[in-house]
Amino acid sequence: MTQTDRRGKTKKSTSFIGFLAVTVLSSLFIALWQEFLGQTLGALLGDLLWVGAFLLLLGSLVLLLAHAQRGGPHELLRLLVKVLPDTPATGYVLTAIAGISAATLIAPLVWPALSPSCPLPVQLIVATTADSETVLRRAADDHETARREENGGCRPVDVLVYAAGTTETVRTMLGNGWELPANTVELGAGPSGRSYLIDRSLGARPHYWIPESTIEYLELAPPEDGRIDRSQELGDTGLDYLGPTRMTPLVWAVPATFPPDVEPGILPDDPELDWARPGLQWTSVGRLHGAHQVRVLTESGREAETAQAEDRFLGEEGADSSAALLCRLGRWTDTVALVSEAAVYRAREAEDDASPECPGETRTGLAPRYAPDLPFLDHPLVRVLWSAEEPSDLTAERRAFERFLLDLAEDEDAYAPGGVYAGYRSVTGRGEAADDMADEHGAGLRERVFGWVARFDPVEWHEWAQRADRAYQEASEPATILLAFDRSTSMASVPQQFDAARTAATTIIGRLRAQDRFGLWSYPAGDTGADATAATTLVALTHRDDLPEGLLATVEGLAPVHRPTPLREVVRAGVLALEEDAAPGAVLVVVTDGVRVQDDAGLGQEELDRVLDDTDVRVRIIAVGGGARQAADQTACDVGLLPRLAEHPRVECRDADRGRADGSARGVVEEARGGR
Repeated sequence: MTQTDRRGKTKKSTSFIGFLAVTVLSSLFIALWQEFLGQTLGALLGDLLWVGAFLLLLGSLVLLLAHAQRGGPHELLRLLVKVLPDTPATGYVLTAIAGISAATLIAPLVWPALSPSCPLPVQLIVATTADSETVLRRAADDHETARREENGGCRPVDVLVYAAGTTETVRTMLGNGWELPANTVELGAGPSGRSYLIDRSLGARPHYWIPESTIEYLELAPPEDGRIDRSQELGDTGLDYLGPTRMTPLVWAVPATFPPDVEPGILPDDPELDWARPGLQWTSVGRLHGAHQVRVLTESGREAETAQAEDRFLGEEGADSSAALLCRLGRWTDTVALVSEAAVYRAREAEDDASPECPGETRTGLAPRYAPDLPFLDHPLVRVLWSAEEPSDLTAERRAFERFLLDLAEDEDAYAPGGVYAGYRSVTGRGEAADDMADEHGAGLRERVFGWVARFDPVEWHEWAQRADRAYQEASEPATILLAFDRSTSMASVPQQFDAARTAATTIIGRLRAQDRFGLWSYPAGDTGADATAATTLVALTHRDDLPEGLLATVEGLAPVHRPTPLREVVRAGVLALEEDAAPGAVLVVVTDGVRVQDDAGLGQEELDRVLDDTDVRVRIIAVGGGARQAADQTACDVGLLPRLAEHPRVECRDADRGRADGSARGVVEEARGGR
């Protein structure tokens, strides 16, 4: 009996030690599994796992006790032990089952207390351009992944990338501590009001600014002695120019009908072809293409023709990026697009994956045409240093990010198909994906592009871009703009809508020149009767210098107070008023959400079309979003009456939703200057 007791104690002791060992090891395994998968077992299998684990633990412990007490006095245990094989392996199996069940229950509770938690990542903020936002986000994701692997699974940095708008906007914000100006100077001697002149797409203060070209940096830090000043102060902000991050040559993207023997240079007089480029006033692409034309004309002894050459582009300045321009050209067949090689590549790759920015057809049937003297985009990395001292962990992540981007600039794998910079070229001019696209058209540029890159001088091109700016100003015509502002209650469905409307209106007012003429209507005039289908004249058409004092304050004071939305009626009335004024190239700008709330049927679209058929007035709709009536997959121009209105060739819609009000309004003003 004594020996039996000893054997029983030994068996119990061994089972208990085994149970503890299995529990600890299983807990460690399960906890590590949870840690690296980023999910608990409960999240994977649901609450049934916990109930099952508890029942399995309870059952295995009872069976383990019965197995250890074979021949014991308890009747229930004797009945249970009859179903278990009388072998040592039975005890091992039951011990393992009990240990794993216990581990499943306690691992999620114990592991967080034992494992060190990851600290919050440092945030780096990068401001860039609309065309670079997507590609830089991919690069930032790669950097974050690499830093996480280097840091033992914890992510030490979060890189936020967003499009910051024009160089003018960036300059204003950098000089003002990245804060909106407190007020804006009114036209005339009126009081100041809150500024809506800065696009609300701007995000937090950036640590880096990556524009399209070094010529944009040179607008903030003018070159001295033909050299780039790599350190510059702007207000309380320090700027450090760290060098290019990637390259892409500018090209003429030509349709199949383009003559094969015409090299990019001076635009030929061809009535069968149209010409388009992104806005010269707010993209490096537009400015450098303009600079190239001015340079060719000047060096060929035709400098007097620069203003005349610029006139061919006026009226096509609305696109604020190459992607936006190619999107707009989707419906036209015989237009030469002056863009970048990377923009053509991305448009081709996006053919089966339409961007939300381009819900329609992207123009992909254009072939790049190259010339050795066309300039490049170099997308420089500019470090922004604010006055406050930064923490050491931020400094360390800054340096790591800079090394990553500047190393990536020379990494040929990044420019291959599927690479993070596919379609661009390295800082030495290499780029497998871009070369493949160029070779399809017999360009044979693999070696020649290297030499072109070496000759690219951003300081020299900055000087030519300034001359192109002057030629553009000379070619511009006075604008005549009648602005109709929607004050219907649907404009208040979300607060951002009315802010966007004010932004559009004040941006247009702020860009007026002395010879421009401007008028302001609001609609509807009231809720009932004739007022429900009419507009109120706040400012009659007049030259900018004669506009009333406090005009911006008037815009600030507008509010969505009336229920009806007589959109078609106001378009007809505005067109007829501009026709009576007989202003050449006049533009009716309608700021609206497109939602029509009206008791009667109102003016029919067919009747409005007949009015539009007989006019030279252009109608530009700035759509600020339909609020609750706008579906998730809709753009602002898809809401309500706007798609049907925009079917007429005299009407175009500009999407001002999601922070694009400022850019849309600038584009409308530039179109008005072209007189067509």
